[in-house]
Amino acid sequence: EVDLRSGLPTYREWTRVQTDVQLAEQLLGDIGSMAELERRSSASDDPIYRRQLAKHHYYKAMVGRPTATLGSMSVQLRRVDPAEQTAWFNVVLDKLDASGLFVRFTVDLSQRASVWNRPLVRLDADTAQHTEELQSLIYRFTSLAAEFTYLTLVTFGHLQVERVVKGTVGPMVFPGKPVTDALTALMHGRDEGFIACFPLDMVATDLSADRNNDPLEDLMSARLSEEARPDYERAREQHGYNVFKDCKFVTSASMSGPLEELCTKLGTRNIIHAVRG
Repeated sequence: EVDLRSGLPTYREWTRVQTDVQLAEQLLGDIGSMAELERRSSASDDPIYRRQLAKHHYYKAMVGRPTATLGSMSVQLRRVDPAEQTAWFNVVLDKLDASGLFVRFTVDLSQRASVWNRPLVRLDADTAQHTEELQSLIYRFTSLAAEFTYLTLVTFGHLQVERVVKGTVGPMVFPGKPVTDALTALMHGRDEGFIACFPLDMVATDLSADRNNDPLEDLMSARLSEEARPDYERAREQHGYNVFKDCKFVTSASMSGPLEELCTKLGTRNIIHAVRG
């Protein structure tokens, strides 16, 4: 089953494969040997033996294979300054989002110890662990832009955020989807081909200027109303960050040319990898 919003498998399909990996060795023992299944499949017209043989091949391929996590967060300690009572961390969140897309948030931040502050990262010797509050905070914003997540995190007075990076797998676009944007319009009327998108959204204090190389997504500053702009500009000046957006594509060979023309028309220069064969 495919989630038509993302072009990726539905949540149920991801969990089914994870369960199959966990039970693969046990189920191989229950099904029987491959030699016996091949003998039965050749000797009988009953389709059950062919299905059992196919299951044997499937579960054998599953044994010991890693699967994508549907949600996890890790924290690594980067350095500590005892005199300043400050620790620097790298936070990585992987999640299958409600939109059906896989996202990875990477956040570089520092936290200063204080009796007045609730720590979002716990430090014990050289081991760092995120709190439930930090996990809940970042989880809530996985469907939103990196800039919105950055602005939310820096509202905590004891956090200094250097960088927020959001990487996304998908969406994948196929023929037959309703026309909702430039990519689905590009596929309209075709009976084959695909386009897979891999956008990157970064906010950092060491970027020299804003740059948008994503033909499908505007910067947050371009979408603001006149009423919201003054507060936004003050926040930009206070925290001194810039934004970078990019998008890479993987396509069928037939869509490589039309996609490159679309990017050129929209003023971006993107990596487009065409799958041959």
